Amino acid sequence: MRIGKCGMSFVPVCDNNVRLTLTLDLTPPLPANAGVLDRWAAEPVQHIFLPASAFIENVKGYPVLPKGTQALIRQSMIHHPTFILSGVDSGIHAMGSESAYSQYVKHLEKTSPVVQAAKKEGTVEHFAQGYQDYLQNPLQPLMDNLQSITYQTFEQDPVKYYNYEEAIYRALVEWPDTERIVICVAGAGRGPLVSRSLKAIRRSKKEAFIYAVEKNPNAFVTLQGRKAKEWGSSVELIAGDMRRVDVPEPVDILVSELLGSFGDNELSPECLDGAMRFLKPDGISIPSSYTAHLAPLSSSKLYNAARESKDLKGVETPYVVMFQNVNILSGDGGGVAGRCGAKIQECWEFGHPSKDVTVDERGQTLDWSNELSLAHGETGLPLTNSHNVRSAKTTFHIPHAGVMHGLAGYFEAVLYGDVGLSIHPNRKEQVSKDMLSWFPLFFPFRDPLYLPSNSELQVSIWRLTNERQVWYEWYAESYLPVANASAAVEETEDTSGSDGPSFSSTSTYVAVPSPIVDAVDVFPLEVRPESRRGSAEVKVPCGVVKIGQTALHNPGGRSSWIGLT
Repeated sequence: MRIGKCGMSFVPVCDNNVRLTLTLDLTPPLPANAGVLDRWAAEPVQHIFLPASAFIENVKGYPVLPKGTQALIRQSMIHHPTFILSGVDSGIHAMGSESAYSQYVKHLEKTSPVVQAAKKEGTVEHFAQGYQDYLQNPLQPLMDNLQSITYQTFEQDPVKYYNYEEAIYRALVEWPDTERIVICVAGAGRGPLVSRSLKAIRRSKKEAFIYAVEKNPNAFVTLQGRKAKEWGSSVELIAGDMRRVDVPEPVDILVSELLGSFGDNELSPECLDGAMRFLKPDGISIPSSYTAHLAPLSSSKLYNAARESKDLKGVETPYVVMFQNVNILSGDGGGVAGRCGAKIQECWEFGHPSKDVTVDERGQTLDWSNELSLAHGETGLPLTNSHNVRSAKTTFHIPHAGVMHGLAGYFEAVLYGDVGLSIHPNRKEQVSKDMLSWFPLFFPFRDPLYLPSNSELQVSIWRLTNERQVWYEWYAESYLPVANASAAVEETEDTSGSDGPSFSSTSTYVAVPSPIVDAVDVFPLEVRPESRRGSAEVKVPCGVVKIGQTALHNPGGRSSWIGLT
């Protein structure tokens, strides 16, 4: 397959068969736009054909590749391709034997950022070896008790716990010196946040006490052992669900690590709704807020993995995935008409403590000094979960043609002040570099959706709930801009009237109309300011036509959901 040609056209014809692989032909010339080449990261590339004519001579006469080709090959190492060298015995370069070409390719492999990151301990790429592009079902933190091996995996993340310690330390330092500070770790697991809280207390030289709440009986046994051997009287353990148990006194700082790959997908909002009643009116929650983010994604490998089960549930379940053979299809810049958002867009935000939640009597009037009040039958939970419903509609610019197989989901969290956590591709290096605890979330589509160059993609996503569960629904529509050409004209008498046809000019380019004609006016036509009298550049309205859509996925939570009990 010539690299300059579109190999996507026959892949869907073969039903994305897993036995189908591609060989990239790097015979020059290659496309000048590097963005066109990104698509191959998402395709099943197994071989790369590299003729001697693709090489140029360096100052010493040895064969090397142009910088653009070097970058493409280094990135292609994610596929572990087999290289097919051709014409290396033709003698077209002054220096070097046939082996010079293969040695140079090996050099590119060794210097590939992908390969180097996988070999360096402490990086996400090294930690995740064997998990790349492997679909994992998200955790069910309320329905299930995590196994010890799961806790052990999370506890290997030094970056996350360092950031938590720093956030707790800063909150302690800013707390008034005259008061005894009470900290509650809600969902203590096997105790890593308790230990980090104690370190932060020692660093701050403040007087503080910790309550650790945990519902998992197996993890609670570990907490009891650590209290006896490490923590002593500085920590009090409380067994039970944070939404139903009580702590003996009001809390100044509430610490939790209930976040999921999409921020809220492991029910952090619902869990913390029940724990917020522990807080004093001026109390601090760590984290204080978190946001969910989306981007359109192409990956034939993930698409095939999602539909392996042959039933609807496989393609209507969000999966936790360490992305590797993927390509984010969206771009920055606003698109043809400037109405599109960023490459990766925010969907919604949750903040704690929430000020707009109505709770029952216990949550409003809990008397910490009255044992009868503590034993009262009300729960202190919100009357409904409707305040945790969210929805978003985002519009993406698609600069280069591609096939969308799903959506990539990310999160960012503010712990305290400017200390946070992030798996957002553009900000994770600055916020929490090499954090290991979370891989992105993958929302698959049942059927791939082809997106032409310079098209627009509108993604709708909902976070919905009832009394038993929380689930996501998602849907996408594609549009092609209908942009009228600008023309420099002399002012003439208007014979058509101000309400004349928008596309009547013979100089206007009109895209082929979509058969779904009722979608033409989904976006309002943008009428730009009229030109001044005399010779001027006239700009006319711009709209879109609908060219495709997906089905609504997971309506009513029919295939996937997170249980509240």
